[in-house]
Amino acid sequence: MTHQTQGTPDLGPADEPHPPARAPRPSATRWRLIICLGVVAAALGWVTVRGLSGSLVYYLTPTDVANHQADVGQLVRLGGYVVPGSVGHAGSTLTFTITDGARTMSVVSTGAVPELFRAGQGVVLEGAMAADGRFHSDTLLIKHNGDYRPPDSGQPPPGSAELVSGG
Repeated sequence: MTHQTQGTPDLGPADEPHPPARAPRPSATRWRLIICLGVVAAALGWVTVRGLSGSLVYYLTPTDVANHQADVGQLVRLGGYVVPGSVGHAGSTLTFTITDGARTMSVVSTGAVPELFRAGQGVVLEGAMAADGRFHSDTLLIKHNGDYRPPDSGQPPPGSAELVSGG
């Protein structure tokens, strides 16, 4: 038999009140949010750096190569300007000399030659130095300023075909 005191109902084990559930402390919630935002920011930063590093074009100049910043056989990008009068074709091989204003370097290119290639043009080459002292390239890229000038009034765009009616 249970003994009841005046004014208190008899509560059985199932009817006992439970203490209210405590909400997380505001400082704990704030720290979790800060940590999550930090992880997201670090991930975005990593993705940005990895994405940009692949698209940036770094290259050495003939002076850099002369100062032993590239070893024989090491794949590098070489940049400079094509020396006028130095361009020669031998079958599918293109030979020319590039300069950075201080030094010159002979180049042997076996890759495709862009239409804009000409003497005095800035180029970036991908390839390696050979034991013969020449730079052997399989990729030739043209550096240009990207300015577009429309043709004069009444003139066809350069490289466009003349269309003749068949009737």
